[in-house]
Amino acid sequence: MPDENKPLDPDDINYTTNTYGSNNNEEDDSSKDEPEEKIEPPVEVKEEFVKPKKSNLHKILFGIVAFLILLLVIGIILYFTGFFAPKEVKNVEIPLPTQNIEKVEAPENNYKFDIKDINSKKLNEQLATLTSKNLNEEKIDELEKKENEKKLLDEEKRKEDELLKKQEEELLKQKTQLEQKKLELEKQKIELESMKQQALQLKEELTTNNNVDKSEAAAIEELEKEKITEPVMDTIPKKALRDKNDDNKNNGFLLFINVAKIKGVLYKKYLDKIVAINADVKLCRDDKNRIEIYFGPFENSEDRTKILNKLIDNKFNEAYELEFTQEEFDKRCNY
Repeated sequence: MPDENKPLDPDDINYTTNTYGSNNNEEDDSSKDEPEEKIEPPVEVKEEFVKPKKSNLHKILFGIVAFLILLLVIGIILYFTGFFAPKEVKNVEIPLPTQNIEKVEAPENNYKFDIKDINSKKLNEQLATLTSKNLNEEKIDELEKKENEKKLLDEEKRKEDELLKKQEEELLKQKTQLEQKKLELEKQKIELESMKQQALQLKEELTTNNNVDKSEAAAIEELEKEKITEPVMDTIPKKALRDKNDDNKNNGFLLFINVAKIKGVLYKKYLDKIVAINADVKLCRDDKNRIEIYFGPFENSEDRTKILNKLIDNKFNEAYELEFTQEEFDKRCNY
């Protein structure tokens, strides 16, 4: 007993497991192969000191995991097959109890109709009221239709009148505008005419001034010429001049002075200036229908030269002496 309670030395412990089958055979083989070795007696070891196997624990764990995976797969399959979906409530039709309805047949009236029993007056009155009512309804319908048509026509007429009024107003506006424009144009026309008249007056004044200036320039030139020719004429004896005048008279030539030729209008102011020098003025026209102013006919050349010198002194420089026959004088001046 004391030997049993003693603690075992770790070196004395044989870490072996209970084996069956193959291990015994191996021991037998080893015993056969080694006959010389001594067989030691087996030492009894308590089960609490035996090391458990790890393979059993792994098997249990693998089994639990496989079981859980199997449950998960089964649950997924059942979910997709609709096992967990709520069931539809079916409407169950409850058959109603049929009621047996008995048809009640109406009793046949064996009443015999007699024409004599009819009140013709009442019947006629009722027919008259019905026909009058129908006629009244038809008349009312016709009246309503006519009133509606009349309303439509009145509405269309009113719209047309409004359009016409608008058009008339627009035309009146356009007319007033045109009248205003017309008045403005007339005013402008009057202003243009007044401006035109003023321009013509200015033009006439300018032309008269130009003619006067030209006549004055011509007179100055003639005066200078006369100044040059005076000494020569003075050297001519008076007797020769008289003879020349007598020859002109005998030849039929008339002595004149051409004062001026006017292409445009002859103004009174210009004519009065010429008349102031000599009153013996002749108004004639040349071949081109231009106005010509002459002094003459003179009896002698001395009187003619005096008046010519006077014209040149008054700045009628375009004046000159000339002679022409009675026929030519009549043609130009007595037309």
